Amino acid sequence: MIRGLIMLLAVAMIGGAAYWFLASSGAKANLCPLDESETAPSGRSVTLCDVVYEVQPSNEIWAVVRVVDRGLVTNVGHEDHDWACNLWGVRAAERDPRPARIVVQFMAEPFERGEPAPGITQSIEAYAISDDTCQWELL
Repeated sequence: MIRGLIMLLAVAMIGGAAYWFLASSGAKANLCPLDESETAPSGRSVTLCDVVYEVQPSNEIWAVVRVVDRGLVTNVGHEDHDWACNLWGVRAAERDPRPARIVVQFMAEPFERGEPAPGITQSIEAYAISDDTCQWELL
């Protein structure tokens, strides 16, 4: 009888762990619905994860272009940020109302926007759009 209870408990624990793993894997997959891969000027393979439009306290709208670079270990150079803004940010600015700023966020792995991401390397730059070209701005 005790052996049966132990087996039942073990099966329940394994089932719970499998459910948690599958549920968390599915949640991560939904973090990057766009999944558009390109090669950046640095030669690294990057993927457009998503574009998030955020209303700031000033009531300005910012378009946040979120890019996954799984090899990211330190800040990305301006060249890759500029390239990502001109490739994806200009397109994101073709929205009404037009975003006042484009923020390009490179991240080593996807995570929920606005949530803490300890241990995930990120590199962020901001741009204004002028004549359909990204102009770097100091945040």
